[in-house]
Amino acid sequence: MTTLKPRSLPKRVGTLAVACAALLLTGCVTLLPKTKPAQMYRFGYDPALVQAAPTSGPVAVGAAPTPIIFGSLSLPPDSGGDRILTVEGNQASYVAEARWTASASALLHDAIATGFARAGHGVGLEPRGPTAAVYRLDVSVRKFQTDYTRNRPTVSVELDARLIRLSDRMVVGQKFISADVAVRRNDMDMMANGYNQAVTQVVTGLISFSESSVAALPIAPQNMAPATKGQKVEGL
Repeated sequence: MTTLKPRSLPKRVGTLAVACAALLLTGCVTLLPKTKPAQMYRFGYDPALVQAAPTSGPVAVGAAPTPIIFGSLSLPPDSGGDRILTVEGNQASYVAEARWTASASALLHDAIATGFARAGHGVGLEPRGPTAAVYRLDVSVRKFQTDYTRNRPTVSVELDARLIRLSDRMVVGQKFISADVAVRRNDMDMMANGYNQAVTQVVTGLISFSESSVAALPIAPQNMAPATKGQKVEGL
């Protein structure tokens, strides 16, 4: 992977050091050139970008949402930090002089939590932990980057979602969710807006997937024996 690197410093450090020592009393302050600060950007879940849609299953009036916990969230190591990854063919680089305000994994975690809080109807994230929840949602992000094709950028987010029933550790739903948002021109402000749109789309897909999975299967009693058939999650 290639990383955009700043220009190397001049190699005349010794000469400049002598000059600075000679002018120490006449106002020599620093030898190093000023570094342009990186512009900071962020993304998140934007409810204004979501079209109103019916819930995925019947929800009784006044009924509490089915509690789920947000389990694991993983991103590729090259795009999970605060640098903004771009890919064109087999070449990868980071946007120069631009950073996320926090790691991409932290911003995406906040976006998912905000989405469930704002738009979840049949399900809701349970803050008290697994003892108060019925299901666990695990998210594995496969792609989080800006793809370039013939110099045209497209924000691309792809993830695998898995919903696990905690009482018997059975996977009750799995789904691949993706979003691709074309950016009109090579502009970082527009690219950041593209991440807002793409993240909002995949979070909306996560909520819909969770609601439909819960609505399709009955809740297993907490004291039932583990099922002998079906996919299990090991290591719990």
